[in-house]
Amino acid sequence: MLVLSFDTSSPVLTIAVGDEAGIISEIDLWLPRGHMAKLIPTVSGVLDQSHLNIQDIEVVVIGSGPGSYTGLRIGMVMARTFAQMLEVPIIGIPSLDAIAHRNAKDKSLICPVIDAKRGEVYTAFYKADNGKVNRLTEIRAITPDELANVLLIEGYGNIVFAGDSLKLYSDIIASVLGDKAEFAPEENWWPKASDLILLARPRILAGDFDELYQLTPIYVRLSQAEEMWEKRHRG
Repeated sequence: MLVLSFDTSSPVLTIAVGDEAGIISEIDLWLPRGHMAKLIPTVSGVLDQSHLNIQDIEVVVIGSGPGSYTGLRIGMVMARTFAQMLEVPIIGIPSLDAIAHRNAKDKSLICPVIDAKRGEVYTAFYKADNGKVNRLTEIRAITPDELANVLLIEGYGNIVFAGDSLKLYSDIIASVLGDKAEFAPEENWWPKASDLILLARPRILAGDFDELYQLTPIYVRLSQAEEMWEKRHRG
């Protein structure tokens, strides 16, 4: 089945087309802002590279977060629009799962760390087993020093970290974990649409699709504006 996938949760807009044989085409653009303006033209570009048109797509896969609130909303609305317009099924894959997949190493814990603002990171713990990456914990927001101390107390050996929070907090993590911490190269910090397709394949084969209007972004917590609104109205 021909799959269109994309992720707008990070500063990298990533879009790919693939099928059972592999990835046909992929485009990644550095876009700290402007996902809305570039998403549809970039989808067209990926399809043109693949010698396909949008009507050929049979499944839509979207990176569901966590990450940028605005980016996640844009991506989810566009993914639903494509799925509804084409009358094809849709699958949401956590963006953290894609980062973990890209940085998987046998016998290592994989720990994506995405900047959650307010001094916290979005994270979850993953382990690779026979080529499959399994998420061991729920996705959550946590301070980097608390995360590092949890990992130290739980006694993990080698831990691979990947994500944009490393620019802010790698020193804190290293100060607690020392040589147990391994930091992925920056090019592997972001979700990739090609990895979303690979992760979605078992679900596609099983016919395990999401319900169009029940699929929502993974926010983990309310935005600061939403928290302020709730506090005002509770008061």
